[in-house]
Amino acid sequence: MHKFDRRYYQLISDLQAVEFALVEVQLYLDTHPDDPRAVQDYNYLSQQLHCLKQEYERHYGPLMHFGFSMTSLPHAWVETPWPWEIEYPKLMPRAEQEV
Repeated sequence: MHKFDRRYYQLISDLQAVEFALVEVQLYLDTHPDDPRAVQDYNYLSQQLHCLKQEYERHYGPLMHFGFSMTSLPHAWVETPWPWEIEYPKLMPRAEQEV
């Protein structure tokens, strides 16, 4: 089993949440293309996803293959677990983390 620091699990969780939200907003925009708030939300989430991916890859290696992500030497693709191999620790809600 792979063991990573708390930041790894938080980044994975944040990536999944933002990607899910983007799918939902995209589906909404398919039927409401002129909604300015939805377009604003989509663009904000897209930017947030881009930043999260950059942070993840800077610390843990590539997220995607076939040239969509850069890699390092030695090739880091196999250093992180596959999504079904991740064993998430119990995370405190963000409100409790800030106290």
